Amino acid sequence: MKILLSCLFSVIVNFTFSQECFVVVTSGGGITGVAIVYQIGPDGKVLKGKGLGQINYAEQSNLKKSVARKYYRRTRKVVETSPEFSHPGNIYYSIAVRENGKEMKMTWGDSQHTVPEEAKDLYEEITKVLTGLTFTENTTK
Repeated sequence: MKILLSCLFSVIVNFTFSQECFVVVTSGGGITGVAIVYQIGPDGKVLKGKGLGQINYAEQSNLKKSVARKYYRRTRKVVETSPEFSHPGNIYYSIAVRENGKEMKMTWGDSQHTVPEEAKDLYEEITKVLTGLTFTENTTK
C-alpha cells in the first residue's frame, strides 16, 4: 500500500509542475531603463536575460528542483496576497508567477508606496541565491 501511495503522490506532484509555470524576478529602470530578468522553472532551470521590452534570455544556470519549487510556492503565496500592488519607480523591482500564459505580479520602487515586507524579503532571498549562481550561454533559445 505504501508503494502505491508513494507512486500516486509522485505522479500528482509531477503533473502539478509539468504545466508551464515559472517564477520571474526582475529589476530595472534607471538611466538606461534596461531590465534584468530571471526566470526560474520548476525543473530548476534558471534563465537570465536583459533588455528593454523584449527580453533576450542569453544565459542559463540551474537550481535544485526542490529549491525552485519552494520559490514557486512561496512566490505564488506572496503575490496572491496583493497581485494589484504595482508601484514602480525610476528603479523598480518585481516578483511574479507565470502559469500557462497568465501572470500575477507585484512591482515596487516608488518611495511613496511601501512594499509588503514579505515580498521584499522573498525578492532579496531569491536574488541573493541567483546572483551566486554561475551562468553559461543559453543554448536552448
